[in-house]
Amino acid sequence: MTERSWWCAELLGRHADDMVWARAAGREVSFGRLRRETAWLADVLERYGIRARSTVALYGNASFTHLWTLFALWSLGAQVVLGKTPAGRRSRDVPLGPRRTQFSVWLGENRGRPHDFVDECEVLVRRHAGGAPSVSGHCLVQFSSGTTGRPKAVGRSPQSLLEELDRLAAVEGMPRHGERVSVLEPLTHSFGLIGGVLHSLAVGATVVMPVARTAEATVRAVADAHVVLGNPHHFRRLARAEPGELPHLRLAVSSGDALPPEIPAVFRGRHGVLVGQAYGTTETGIIAADLTGRFGPAGVGVPVPGSRTRVVGGVLEVHVPESPYLYDDTPWTGGWMSTRDLVTRDPDTGALRLRGRVQGVGDASVDLLRIESVLRAHRHITDAVVLGVGPIEAHVASSAELDGDELRSWCRRFLNGAPAPDRYHLLRELPRTANGKAVRDRGVLRRHRTHPPGACRCISW
Repeated sequence: MTERSWWCAELLGRHADDMVWARAAGREVSFGRLRRETAWLADVLERYGIRARSTVALYGNASFTHLWTLFALWSLGAQVVLGKTPAGRRSRDVPLGPRRTQFSVWLGENRGRPHDFVDECEVLVRRHAGGAPSVSGHCLVQFSSGTTGRPKAVGRSPQSLLEELDRLAAVEGMPRHGERVSVLEPLTHSFGLIGGVLHSLAVGATVVMPVARTAEATVRAVADAHVVLGNPHHFRRLARAEPGELPHLRLAVSSGDALPPEIPAVFRGRHGVLVGQAYGTTETGIIAADLTGRFGPAGVGVPVPGSRTRVVGGVLEVHVPESPYLYDDTPWTGGWMSTRDLVTRDPDTGALRLRGRVQGVGDASVDLLRIESVLRAHRHITDAVVLGVGPIEAHVASSAELDGDELRSWCRRFLNGAPAPDRYHLLRELPRTANGKAVRDRGVLRRHRTHPPGACRCISW
């Protein structure tokens, strides 16, 4: 096997061969085996012609194989595109703007349930005619969630990933050496991969992965964990788990979406730990953190060391040295990127408090997340998304026959004079992205109202 010097090699080499790197489905993999499998796969993939600046789409079943294939590709200097796995479809070329990837690597044959963990699996390599090599220094390409429009291809360089690991290491409370870290987020998500897998790799923690996207599998994956990294959907499930099922839990961190205020209180009542938050974007990585939840559900904490932020017109902006967008014409001015998140910065602590996503032009001081919380407290409403800031539109999910005047009265009663929605739209269910995040794009919601799924009715007033 060839010895290779690459940006992540030092992380892989920090820990003893017999230390446990990852666990899933009752199996453990040591750091020694991780290094051997990575080196062996790199030799195999190199024989297919994959080398420095090769563009490779990687997708398939969640598995140990998925991670050591990713590391093997990085060790060859390839640019890896982490794509979502389409159920029931074979490996295919992945278009990226004007170019296409040169190779695709498909992992596993379990295409009927592509998100289930399959331990080890076959590696299928396909070369694409007409594919183009990378013209940038990005080693990783991910796709934004698409909650406010079409997902964008986002590139991360080795330097940006290492800098993010340094920022994470400076955050008090992050997973420590020897701890078991249950990573419930898919590894195609930024925080799942970087905050979960790569940070654990750096400090010598053991990654624990769920075997399926079910409530039962989620509880099993966290039963022996010291740290749980997930999203609001996971913590809503875990809040229903019996007290005592998480005996070692020290830290619970939510990311990826706004955390409903009722979840931390219920979770703490069951398991004795508040749900904290890590806030960031695919483009920037981690921006702010409140891992212990001391600032409350709306507070995402103070900007992490090394993160430069500012609030302009009520909207958070983050300084990024160069445009992270690979294949579109998104304007880039002065290195400042708008997150499109409405925030308030506490003048005493510097902590950021989320108020929703900006849409339109109007009063940027409105608290859209508070309106959503008030609506979800209604006994007949199962979900709510509120868009603003001019006009403010509430999209609510309910199977009941709700009256517009009733909802107006409800909001005015509990908002205590704060701005309330100008319009209400009632649906059976609200659309979500493939990652399970609430869609916050007016165009998508409008199309959903016009063509609701199944027998869903839609009433606007």
